[in-house]
Formats: sequence, C-alpha cells, structure tokens
Amino acid sequence: VDFGFVNNRVKLTADLYSRKTDNLIVAIPMGSTIKNILQNVGSMENKGVELSLSTVNVQGTDFSWNSSFNISFTKNKVLSINYTPVIDTAPIETVGATLVRFAANQPIGSFFGYKFDKVDPTTGDIVYKDLNGNGYFDTGDRTFIGKPTPDYTLGFTNNFKYKNWYMDVLVTASQGNDVYNASRFDLELMNDFKNQSTAVLNRWTTAGQITNTPRANSSTAMFVSDRFVEDGSFVKLKTVTLGYNFNAPFKGISKVNVYVTGQNLYTWTNYTGFDPEVNAFNTTNGVFGIDYGTYPQVRTVIFGLKANF
Repeated sequence: VDFGFVNNRVKLTADLYSRKTDNLIVAIPMGSTIKNILQNVGSMENKGVELSLSTVNVQGTDFSWNSSFNISFTKNKVLSINYTPVIDTAPIETVGATLVRFAANQPIGSFFGYKFDKVDPTTGDIVYKDLNGNGYFDTGDRTFIGKPTPDYTLGFTNNFKYKNWYMDVLVTASQGNDVYNASRFDLELMNDFKNQSTAVLNRWTTAGQITNTPRANSSTAMFVSDRFVEDGSFVKLKTVTLGYNFNAPFKGISKVNVYVTGQNLYTWTNYTGFDPEVNAFNTTNGVFGIDYGTYPQVRTVIFGLKANF
C-alpha cells in the first residue's frame, strides 16, 4: 500500500508479507567419521510488516533536506525438518558441543543449551536449572536459550544540501536479537592453555564466596549455557559523507567533487564484545549471531575526488 501527501513530499509505503519456503538445503550431520551431506530437509516461514517513510523536509534554493526511514518487523520459524527430528550445528571446538539447534516451531538459528542458575558457594561449581524436574542434571535439562533473529530492524537516512555542500547520514539499528558471545566462553573457561580475560579474577576461590564465575578447572564450566547469551540490540552511526562540488573549476573540467566518508563510526549497545553485528559461521546455513573470535567491522575513513571532463 502506497500513500502520498502534500504533493508527494511525504510518501508512505506499507508491505505485509507471509512467505513459506520449502526444500531448504541444510547439511545433515552424519557422525564424526562421515562428511555432512547436503539435503533438502524442511520448510520455513517468514511473516512481517515493512514500513517506509520518505519526506522532503525543506526544499529551498540554497538549502534542502530529505529524509528516508524504514522499519521491518519479522517473525520467523522453522515449520518442519525431514530425516531427523532436529539438526545441531555451530560447534564450539573447545568443549566439543554445538550452539545451534534447528527444530520445528523455533526461529531459525536458535541457541540451545542449559540454563545457568548459580555458582555453588560451597564447591565453586556451576549449578544449572533442572528443567525436566527429575532431580538431577542431565541432557534433558537443555532448552532454547536465545534467538539471533531481531524483533525489528530499521534504517534512517538524512540528506542535506547547502549550496555546493552536501552531507548524507545513515543510522541503522537492530532490536530484540541475541548474540552468543563464544569469545567470552573461551576466555572465561579456565580449563585449557589459553590466556583468560580479567573476568576470571572474580572466580570462586574460597568456600562461602558468592560469585557468578566458577572455580578454575571446573568441569561444570564446559557446557553451553545462557551464561554467554547477550542482548545484541544496537543503534549504529553507519555512514556519514560530507562533500563539496566545484563547478567548472578548470578549463575542460565541468565538475569536481571532493568528499570524505566515515563508516561504522559509533555503536550504541549493551553488548560486551567488540561488535554485535558479527558472525563466526556461514550465514547461508542459517547460523548467525555468534561471536567466536570474530573480527569486528572496522571503522574506516575514505577520502575521495571525482572529476567530470
């Protein structure tokens, strides 16, 4: 649905969509000695609303200002899987476990593991929640502990022009998505040869100590859990460009454009890693939102010169 107001200086577009995708290609695990096999294993559904608003805020001879805003709300879930009830993937080699489970009626790429309860002040070991109610800790206590799919994403662009000067600003955001900070998992494990982060200075060391970091060399730290599931929501100053156009500065040159562009300039987020907008695995397999020693998006500044002859 499209709307236009004030001689189309204000335009609004609303899209409602529902799409089912069948015959999804996924690598089926065949065990430790056989290579995974690609098969058409199931179906997935995406439903949502996309809204776009573009406005001409100021339209003058010397100064103009245009804006464009878009927001997308998406609900995603796996409808069915063939050949096997679930598919576990995204391995964490340090502990020999997987992070992601594909299962019917769950968002694609959902994190799967245990629920952290506390660190036992007597032993320094981690206590996980007994979700199946059998009175002891076992694999039946695992559950879905997070989703990498956001509730909504948005982008906001502003284009300013004053005489020969111009500036373009792009802000992007993602809200409601989780990130599994597997880098923290490795750096707080205290069970192998790697250096550790300063977080382990708060580890349990004496009986009666209250802390959320277990003792060193505790086997209970080797399990995938929601200890390292973090809110991956962010607002990012994605791109800013400032430029100037010289008209006919020299004979034979009709126009020269000089500009500077900054990318990934600043991120507002509660995520404790370097960048919430990263992924350690191949997204074509439906695995995303995992920070496992992943290099962050770099902040760059680009200077440019364009000439029309």
